Amino acid sequence: MIGLAFTPEQFKTLLAMIYIANTIANGHREKEYLKEYDDLEQYIFSRAGAAGFPAATWTHKVSGADADNVPHEEHHHPSRLFENDQAIIKLIDEYDHAMLDALLAERLSERDIERECGPSAKSRMAVDDYDDLLDRHAEAYEEEFEQFGLARLAVVKELPNTNVKKEAGGEAPQRKTGQ
Repeated sequence: MIGLAFTPEQFKTLLAMIYIANTIANGHREKEYLKEYDDLEQYIFSRAGAAGFPAATWTHKVSGADADNVPHEEHHHPSRLFENDQAIIKLIDEYDHAMLDALLAERLSERDIERECGPSAKSRMAVDDYDDLLDRHAEAYEEEFEQFGLARLAVVKELPNTNVKKEAGGEAPQRKTGQ
């Protein structure tokens, strides 16, 4: 067992960090949660009351009581008040936006390189050359997203059995160019 001592402010930050980490690790999962993250969150939040933050947690019993009516186990989780903390929501939103922009820029760049240099361009190019090309493309997308957000991003769908493209949500089809 490792003993750690925290100031109240450090413990409050630890609560936020644990909540954010578990939200990122498990928030998108419908099943197959990473139990070790849930368990650590539960353990840390079980100490919130003693650390002076009783409103940060809510408790529920997960098993019945013994013969003396003493509950077998309680679980402690972030409270609604804690989950709705605007500073925490802002941190998660900033992370989500940054990751969306970075991943979208990288995936679009990979697609563009495949279009420009042909299929399997990555495996045919020297690693440094590919990385430099990827960085240049991604930087252009990142500048676009920084300046305009996603406002100028459009999904173009090719209409079945035609050489005509249609912008998603748009009315007028456009002739397909030499791409």
